[in-house]
Amino acid sequence: MLTVHNGGSHDWANMPLDETAAGNAMDCDFTFRLYSIVREQMKEKGLHHVYDKLIKKAAYNLSEVEDIGVRVDREYLAELDVICQEELQSLVEVIKELSPVDDLNPNSTKQLAELLFSTSGFNLTPVEFSAKTKTPSITESHMSTLIASSSGEAKTFIQTLLRYKSRFKQHKTYVKGVEKALDYNGDGRIYSNYNFSTTVTGRLSCSLYSCGKEKKGVSFHTLPRPEEGDPVNIRKLIIPDEGNVFLAADFSQAELRVLAQCCRDENLIKAFNSGQDLHSFTASLIYSKPIEKVTKVERQVAKSVSFLIVYGGGPHKLSEQIGKPVGYCKNIFSEYQNSFPKVFSWMKLVHKSVRANGHAVSLFGRRRNLSNVNSPIKKYQFRALRQGMNFVIQSSASDIMLQALNRLKERLEEANLDFDLLATVHDSVELQCPKSQLKQVLEVTKSALTDTSDFKDDFNLDFIVPFEVDIEVGNSFGEAIETEFTPNGSVTNLSEIEAYVENN
Repeated sequence: MLTVHNGGSHDWANMPLDETAAGNAMDCDFTFRLYSIVREQMKEKGLHHVYDKLIKKAAYNLSEVEDIGVRVDREYLAELDVICQEELQSLVEVIKELSPVDDLNPNSTKQLAELLFSTSGFNLTPVEFSAKTKTPSITESHMSTLIASSSGEAKTFIQTLLRYKSRFKQHKTYVKGVEKALDYNGDGRIYSNYNFSTTVTGRLSCSLYSCGKEKKGVSFHTLPRPEEGDPVNIRKLIIPDEGNVFLAADFSQAELRVLAQCCRDENLIKAFNSGQDLHSFTASLIYSKPIEKVTKVERQVAKSVSFLIVYGGGPHKLSEQIGKPVGYCKNIFSEYQNSFPKVFSWMKLVHKSVRANGHAVSLFGRRRNLSNVNSPIKKYQFRALRQGMNFVIQSSASDIMLQALNRLKERLEEANLDFDLLATVHDSVELQCPKSQLKQVLEVTKSALTDTSDFKDDFNLDFIVPFEVDIEVGNSFGEAIETEFTPNGSVTNLSEIEAYVENN
């Protein structure tokens, strides 16, 4: 770890102890002085409450998560290394065979650009360009777009190349990255850093922890989910300690529930309170048909519209996503507006507030300054309005998750249960507990994460929609079985879960 001392950079490992002690003392002193200043600024802006009631406790709890780290399945790590290397070698052979260029390096952006877009190669027409160099982009998204307009060997080449890039990244970032971290730590565990101040929404981010000049470990927020049938499951690397099981509790549609809380649309509230599938319910209104007759395609369209509303997208973006004409998508949006009118009324209120105040405010009082809303350039204005609405929803959902994490830890401790919080990934929390206490931990977790009563006490927020969580149990982060509960929160399939844990 590097630090600045007396105007220069020094290696902590080689710094004299008296200098290290003096430097640390000054860090504490100046941090305390700054705290008093920042504290007053928070009070002036009405932000001290969310810090006192939420952030301070969450920061402490997540510092414990960082210290605990997670255990790695070394045998599976070695297995993944072999699988990845063998597949990469095979893919390189196919790529070179398809390439009209000799000695192609599939990791060379320059060579790939020449191969794809020059007359000596596949002579494809680029549709995306680098903003900096103005040359054809070779991002994965661009190549995915090119697949639709290519054929024959060019198409096969791009598909193979994308497969290679995906597997190469998995191998380098996760397999070899975890290997290096394990070698450095020497305790069979890897660690992450959780950051409270790196996103404009206040949403947590997760990063590699620092080891001297290097970054090691793993970011839980980037661990990829495996595609169906893929032998490489990176998440299976993360396993509980001996005698424990792994639990992952995931909030269901947290941001859309926040939307319902904000806009108070009757139909949206009805969907959540009835316990019906939200996207099927939405589709039934959009397409004017009974919910039981909604098709998978119609449900997916409804789901896309709901999230586009949250993130500020419109008919044109929907058209790109579902491959339908813009006119068709405009009609879908119109039907959505007719079905959920208060969603759009609320959006207008948010836009009005952002224009008037130059900032957006979350349910918990967080602010995001959006000065571009007064820009003479229209696209900057529209972007600020979109960001304002997204901020209200995403920031509020993030704070709900943090409060839930705090509440969960408190409830598990009150119940005198053994557990370790291991991670939080966006709208989920991951933990481990002894197999002997699984039933109790599951039921406390379910109760703690769905209880919203403390929001009324701490933040004067009376939630009008329920929060639901899906909890999975397994012997790793990557393989698990879903837990089923009665309406009063009792586990109904414990024997099935125990059998699954025992046999997998």
